[in-house]
Amino acid sequence: MGTPESKAKWHNVAKDTLYNYAPELDEDMKHTAGHLDLAEGITKHKWNIADVQAAEDMRLDSDPICGSGGCDQYKHKKAPLGYPIDYPVPSFGADPEIEANHNSISIAEAMHKHKLVMGTPESKAKWHNVAKDTMYDFAPKLDGDIVDTQSHLGLSEGIRKHKWVIEDLQTEADVASDPICSSAGCTQFKHKKTPLGYPIDYPVPSFGADPDIEANANSISIAEAMHKHKLIMGTPESKAKWHNVAKDTMYDFAPELDDDMKSTAGHLGLAEGITKHKWTIE
Repeated sequence: MGTPESKAKWHNVAKDTLYNYAPELDEDMKHTAGHLDLAEGITKHKWNIADVQAAEDMRLDSDPICGSGGCDQYKHKKAPLGYPIDYPVPSFGADPEIEANHNSISIAEAMHKHKLVMGTPESKAKWHNVAKDTMYDFAPKLDGDIVDTQSHLGLSEGIRKHKWVIEDLQTEADVASDPICSSAGCTQFKHKKTPLGYPIDYPVPSFGADPDIEANANSISIAEAMHKHKLIMGTPESKAKWHNVAKDTMYDFAPELDDDMKSTAGHLGLAEGITKHKWTIE
């Protein structure tokens, strides 16, 4: 083994050429395939070469190396299997339980004296669900003005540190009394209450805080005495001292692109896909 003679004797000539069984298509083929997909999508028709062959009057000549019986000279020889195949099998009918299952609809129709009709134009019209005729959009996309308004509102709330609510406007409005309600309120629409059967809202005596709770409450005073430092939290002075100025401006690190930029980015992607070239600003 391993000698030049043995290598030459057992050399596999089929490995001398490395065949590419999945070669990359050239640009013309890629463009043709892309245009074919677009045409099939527009015409809603899948193109089949068999349709063209059926439409054209093609004359097929006989293969000169094959006889009238076909190219049987290349068939592999078959050895006997040693057991019979393709022999006839007698049929004694379906199993009684299978037949009973098949007849279940007929049995049910006879029991209920009703003929089951499905798939006919009359049955489809009778059981048609009219609610499905209109596909409602329960989450419609907001138009550009609404999106801009919401964005501006969010920015204003962040700058002013104030959450705007619609109830703020009611304090400035001239609100008149409801003529169908009295000075006590709209009590005529309240639900009647049945007695619960047990007392509620009764007074509960207070015997002071639990000793563990008092000890925990005094822990801050003990720590302040040990460290000779007064803990101050929540006052204007402490808020000003520990104020984080970085939070005064809410930066948008991922702003949404406008429609022109989105369209430009989409067209650039299509162009790069067609030309097979990645465009860079450099």
